Amino acid sequence: MSHRRSWNDTRALVTGASSGLGRAIAEHLVHLGATVVLTGRSAAKLDAVAHELLQSGASPERIITVAADLTVDKDRQRLFDEIANRLGALDLVVNNAGVGATGQFDTHDPWVLRRVFEINFFAMAEVCRAAQPLLSEGTAPVMVVMGSVNARRGLPGRAEYSASKFAVSGFVESIRIEWRRFGIHVLQVNPGFSDTPFDDNAVAKTARVSVSEWRTMPADAVARATLRAVARRKREITLTTRGRLLVFMNRLAPRFVDWGLSRWLLRHFPDAPSLHRKKPASQAS
Repeated sequence: MSHRRSWNDTRALVTGASSGLGRAIAEHLVHLGATVVLTGRSAAKLDAVAHELLQSGASPERIITVAADLTVDKDRQRLFDEIANRLGALDLVVNNAGVGATGQFDTHDPWVLRRVFEINFFAMAEVCRAAQPLLSEGTAPVMVVMGSVNARRGLPGRAEYSASKFAVSGFVESIRIEWRRFGIHVLQVNPGFSDTPFDDNAVAKTARVSVSEWRTMPADAVARATLRAVARRKREITLTTRGRLLVFMNRLAPRFVDWGLSRWLLRHFPDAPSLHRKKPASQAS
């Protein structure tokens, strides 16, 4: 797992650490010898993760839990004040917290779009802003931002989520260059179709069949792949064969991908009655 990087005594922050990919990454880091700050909105869920880590033999001083809503300014400030006081600096940040939404864009209330962007983009960017001074003082510092296959190919029925991840990707490409002067490496991880409870936390859900049916990569495998990419100083990785195939085919034959996704849309979303323009009444037979 090391791949030219020692994780022992690494000072790390993992957001969205109470479940899914964030939890899996935090668990790996703790067992590899890192000191990890786990944050999420639910104190009870974070305590449960910490308890399981302790039961598995993890050292208590390696685990710090801070419940925080990263969309709230005072919560973010409290989180980073705690990190500065207890760790002094950061070597790794896994900016993972996010939320999904499924359904036809025109059927959703405007708050759905705003909420998805508030969590997936604005909170992510503000975590980057707050973490940068601490990473600048760290050893071989890395900022990991969780993107998505949807950052490279928008999916029907996931317009808000896709748009937020396209924004994330553009942001990451910009700060990757800007942060060279601080010595901070920036990695974007596109998990593709992975096995996590992501859909359970969606702010809107109208899919007939959960996107989870596509998922092929366990959270544990995503965590290991992410840490390998950190150690190898990769710029961007896209995970799962289906995820990489979707991105590749979209570059090669985007109209074919449009056609295939339009058929998928009809099967999985009950609020998509037709993909074809209705004929004017004068032309109807």
